Amino acid sequence: ASTAEEIDALVEGIKALDKSVASATEQRKEENAEYKSTMATNNAAKELLLVAVNRLNQFYNPSLHKEEAPQELSEEDQIAVNFGGTPPPTEAPGGIAGTG
Repeated sequence: ASTAEEIDALVEGIKALDKSVASATEQRKEENAEYKSTMATNNAAKELLLVAVNRLNQFYNPSLHKEEAPQELSEEDQIAVNFGGTPPPTEAPGGIAGTG
């Protein structure tokens, strides 16, 4: 009878351990999602600050201002522009730093 009781106790212990592991896994997933969201927001803020600093440098310290890279046109687009056409629209921004 003591062996059966020990087995029952072990089975209950395993079930309790499985519950705690599932709970810990869910908590880690939530924390990971929050971390990723926070990091994306932080990266977006950093990029915005760099743009603002560059914009301010344009007026207050021109030697530190970094010009944006000119748009590179394909051969067909360049020919169209040379004949008086309009350049194609620039690509839309990709969203906020890694969020979409």
